[in-house]
Amino acid sequence: MKIRRIPIALRLFLTVLLTTLVITTVSLGVLHWNMQRNFTRYVSDVEMQKLDHLIANLAEVYEVYHDWGNSIQAQILQIEGKAGPDDYDRLSRWWLRRQYDIALQQRYFQENTNPLLTVRNIESQGEKHAVDQDELKLLELNLPSQFQPFDGLKFPLSENQNAFRRSNDKDAKKEHAPVNSAQSGKKQFIQMPDRLGLSSRLSLYDAKHHFVVGEPSDDQVSYRAIMVNNQVVGYLGLKPVLDQDDALSINFFSNQKRYLLLVYGLTFAASLLASLLLATYFKKPIQRLLNGTRELTKGNYQHQVKVNRNDELGDLSNELNQLAVILDQHETSRRQWVADTSHELKTPLAVLQAQIEAMQDGIRKPTPEHFASMLGQVNSLKKLTKDLADLAQAEAQQLQCYMTEMNPWDVVLQEVENFKPKFDQAGLTVNAEGEGAVLQLDIDRFKQIMVNLLGNSIRYTETGGKVHLHTVQDAAQWSVYVDDSPLGLSDEQLARLGERFYRADDSRTRATGGTGLGLALSVKMAKAMGGELSFEHSPLGGLRCKLTFPKQMK
Repeated sequence: MKIRRIPIALRLFLTVLLTTLVITTVSLGVLHWNMQRNFTRYVSDVEMQKLDHLIANLAEVYEVYHDWGNSIQAQILQIEGKAGPDDYDRLSRWWLRRQYDIALQQRYFQENTNPLLTVRNIESQGEKHAVDQDELKLLELNLPSQFQPFDGLKFPLSENQNAFRRSNDKDAKKEHAPVNSAQSGKKQFIQMPDRLGLSSRLSLYDAKHHFVVGEPSDDQVSYRAIMVNNQVVGYLGLKPVLDQDDALSINFFSNQKRYLLLVYGLTFAASLLASLLLATYFKKPIQRLLNGTRELTKGNYQHQVKVNRNDELGDLSNELNQLAVILDQHETSRRQWVADTSHELKTPLAVLQAQIEAMQDGIRKPTPEHFASMLGQVNSLKKLTKDLADLAQAEAQQLQCYMTEMNPWDVVLQEVENFKPKFDQAGLTVNAEGEGAVLQLDIDRFKQIMVNLLGNSIRYTETGGKVHLHTVQDAAQWSVYVDDSPLGLSDEQLARLGERFYRADDSRTRATGGTGLGLALSVKMAKAMGGELSFEHSPLGGLRCKLTFPKQMK
């Protein structure tokens, strides 16, 4: 069954779009739910700011009586006369409303009689009209006290006719029969207009949130603590003025919902556009990288991916381009390897074939001398194939080394002694001076390196020249230098030493049987044993070979 592919650009587009939509949906939903849940409480908290004077009065009352029940009972008992059957209950329910009305009157009187408060009130509210002085005078004569909230009443309550008056009643209209405020020194009840309707929504609770008096409510209630001597003695509660089911609330939240839906739509459009641009922004470089990898699989290692980005995709394109360069180098090296190998094998094989054909045609006789010449060609082929096998293992990091403790200087001196006949035959003077050290090396690989270096000096040093060997060492490493006199090398030739089949003087090396693999193999073997073989210009005018190995740390 074929599985339908989803392009990465489409996945990125859908991921960004859906993520934005989910976040927006959840955020707006939580905002709307939280607004519906806490809006009425917020309105109540704002209204509670207007009850500071009442809270201060209640604190003063509690400080005198030390108990809310005692406060209410003591202030009711200040009324003279014989109470009716339900007069105490009526006054208890009315007590908190009366305290609110007293606080409202006191605040109104202070704001309109204190010059500083009057100016501040006019500036903040923009009031232009003058306060009725007759009204203030009447309010001053009958200004109540929070300690005598029922001053002006008498039992039974049914006889308190016309004891109340509204502060804005210009025509002195009474709700009950007239009562002279001068009789017995009793005050008249002046009722302030409660425009916010706070008095019908107030409730009083003790320090443990137990209901005392007022209007109990099952809804959320806003509380303000009543403090006496920095201790909470009670709470003033206010029932919310708004209900989620009333017309005003429904209209308000409907408007808010429309605004939220508009915000949701704009967010959706913006996220759609941003997701599309972002997906396109990532799709183009990814497509170029995909095309680049396809070109590499086809063998087109010259192809370069152009992604001018300062991010991970830009880094990936640079690495892909670098990989293409490396693969191109490896392919070029592989082709050169095959060409050089076939060329090196072709020469001894052609010579051997010619000698055999000459014997078959009777041109050459099968003498020991001719067989020895043929054996020499076979040995050359054998040495070439062995060097190729060792070099291939070294490049594949599979060259086996059997490390053991040894003194490399002893091996150097031994090989110099073995090469003395060849040095004498080439007319070269050899000199060796140095000190040994105890190193962990493969003795056979080390001998092979020294043989290659000494043989290279013989092939590339003119007759009458010199070869000088010496050592340098410190606490960390031991080095042996092989210096020879001209022929010297140019900088370009020096840089290519160590490459496969490279010969500084091809004709001279072929004459002496060199394959061009010795130095390349020596570099690999030194590295396999943890050392390094490098090449420099020699102070004697020829080539300096520096072979360095680390000392074993104790």
